[in-house]
Amino acid sequence: YQFYQCDADKSEKSMLPRDASPIFSNTRKGSHNKITGGIAMEFKMLRFVVEDAIAVITLDYAPTLNALDMNLALELEAALKQAEEDDAVKVVVLTGAGRAFCGGGDIRFMKAHCEEPDFADTSMGPLAGKLSEIVLYIKKMKKLVICAVAGAAAGGGCNLALGCDFVYAADNAKFLQAFVGIALIPDTSGGYMLPRAIGTHRAMDMFVTGRPVSAQECFELGLVKEVTTAEELMPKAMAFAKKLAAGPTLAYANMKKMMFVSMYQGFEEFIKAEVALQNECANSADFKEGITAFLEKRKAKFTGK
Repeated sequence: YQFYQCDADKSEKSMLPRDASPIFSNTRKGSHNKITGGIAMEFKMLRFVVEDAIAVITLDYAPTLNALDMNLALELEAALKQAEEDDAVKVVVLTGAGRAFCGGGDIRFMKAHCEEPDFADTSMGPLAGKLSEIVLYIKKMKKLVICAVAGAAAGGGCNLALGCDFVYAADNAKFLQAFVGIALIPDTSGGYMLPRAIGTHRAMDMFVTGRPVSAQECFELGLVKEVTTAEELMPKAMAFAKKLAAGPTLAYANMKKMMFVSMYQGFEEFIKAEVALQNECANSADFKEGITAFLEKRKAKFTGK
């Protein structure tokens, strides 16, 4: 029950099977406790595997189509930090199991708690801030991050994917800035990254319409490196990751630093503004109407308040 309107309980064939991660030699699985910042974490909503110097992080929480709530956000942050700090890891691949890469936000949770007087300040704002911090962290990582997208990448899931260094997309992938449907602004730093990537007019079109953008259109816009079949998605992404892992990783790290200086110097300040604007939207009557209409499968009646 996310920004991408589909039923997570449908008995439909997965876009990316839950056992689709390729198996290589020298594999280390990450289902046990991880230590990040002195805190032990057990991954329950994602899978972390190191395969031949490649860390594969798979969002894997079927009940919500891998929706980005705070629990998954914290696990993803921990997994990325572990990959960054592990000298044996040279490249990171991020993907999603099931029928969607990421369905956006958990709208049923929003509906259940939106009437609480501090909901925006204690739930929506902190989550928006954390998701943008994750994208900022990806941009600052020494290691290259490849995203492999099958099915829907909606809302924050869309911007998480586009925040990676490279994006491979299956031909069934759809990228949606779906926030407008529930009267929110784009978060997960979409408002910062997308205009820089495709220009303000095209970015605003995606923001105000929330329309599904195909993998092919994203390729033509320069957002996607390659479009593949669903079956070829992970093999293609992994082959590219293996090529990068054998390359000059110090030079790659400095290329990322160079790119950050060139393109993203105001990122931290933007996050503060994004959180404040999202809080205002999350306190609005339009937001409550948007999530109610979404769950009732009807057209929202917005009033601008």
